Amino acid sequence: MKHGLDGIDFLEFRFSDEVLSDKYSDREKTAIQTRELIEIESLGPDSTVLDIGANYGEVEKVLTPVGCKVHAFEPHPLFFSKLQDSYTDNPNISISNCAVWKTNGKKTFYFKRSASALNGGATLMSEKTNITNLNLNVEVTCLDIFDLITSIGKPVDVLKMDVEGAEYEILQRLYESGAYKSVKSIYFEDHSRKMPSENFHRLKANVLESYKNENISLYWW
Repeated sequence: MKHGLDGIDFLEFRFSDEVLSDKYSDREKTAIQTRELIEIESLGPDSTVLDIGANYGEVEKVLTPVGCKVHAFEPHPLFFSKLQDSYTDNPNISISNCAVWKTNGKKTFYFKRSASALNGGATLMSEKTNITNLNLNVEVTCLDIFDLITSIGKPVDVLKMDVEGAEYEILQRLYESGAYKSVKSIYFEDHSRKMPSENFHRLKANVLESYKNENISLYWW
């Protein structure tokens, strides 16, 4: 889970400088960030968090004592197996190996190095520059973000996304479907540096403008 400075110049930054410090690993930064998120969003037992791109499950680990309901999604087979080991028996944490996307169906999921390498760079986006071998992939089930939020059946307090370049596709669907109205706060990691196409950057600009026009803040993760 990469915590660089991508997006920090245009997304609202709500955390302390600790989450930017080089003295911590990315997993340690995630834990710090999640502890701060609990305070920022006043998360408690009645809260609902949607974690898209759960990775190792650091967010879930920190949120467990809070007792809030967490819906975690991680299509990477190895990371999902770690989530299963840690959270299958936790009644407050729902885990799924589906990818979240703008439609339901099947898509190719590309690995950064190999299917057996634990890294956070796997993606639905074949154009991502750290995907160097398109043959390293697996087919995954995708869930429409609109259907997902509708199925939860209650407002989502925090939607957190780390989806390796798919963030603006999902945000566009969230906006155009009106599902954003059921989400209090949206946090996501921007991966623009590794997404070179004009289509990606055009989509990004349009999505940011749409949310800005609705006076909806988008927060850096």
